[in-house]
Amino acid sequence: MPEHTPAPTPGRAIYGFALYLLFQTLFLLYVLWAFVPTVWFDRLGLTYLPDKYFALFVPILTLVAVTLFAFLVYPSLGLAMMPDVDERTTVADGNSIVRCEFRFPDGLCCQQRVETPLERGWNVRRHCAKHSTRQGAVETQRTVRVANFCDCPYEGQCLLRKDPEYLPTLRSKDPIPAVSDLSLSQVSRTLYHRRGR
Repeated sequence: MPEHTPAPTPGRAIYGFALYLLFQTLFLLYVLWAFVPTVWFDRLGLTYLPDKYFALFVPILTLVAVTLFAFLVYPSLGLAMMPDVDERTTVADGNSIVRCEFRFPDGLCCQQRVETPLERGWNVRRHCAKHSTRQGAVETQRTVRVANFCDCPYEGQCLLRKDPEYLPTLRSKDPIPAVSDLSLSQVSRTLYHRRGR
């Protein structure tokens, strides 16, 4: 089987020229039918032609159909195929690259790619397979969890940090949800209310 190609061939040139002549002829006949008075056609014996009303009705109907499709049907199909606003696929997919957040004692990061980080929805895996079971990863996750709590409004008023029971007290407070734990609708609603104030 020869490979399909859009390049011009002799056969396509012949068919294209024939179609060009056909549509030029049909357009000329349409213009004649639309502008020549019906009496002249009756004298020639052409009494079975459609009413001149269709000379305007068909093009207008075609334009209305194209307009409805372009501004109503086509966008509606696009919206119907879109995922929900709260779906993670609106911001990330299987090709998203998430780097391992494991930190070595000297402060360097692993930076290895985390495979399937979004397999559990918005809960992004923070560590690669190599470091996900290590003690350091657990400590890093615990530190991230503590960072989600608010212990004081201003840095100078944080007297609680001198207390040895600081971390247990901090963990007993209600956590401030991280952005990754919120749905997109909650985030947009929060931003909208803050902007309104």
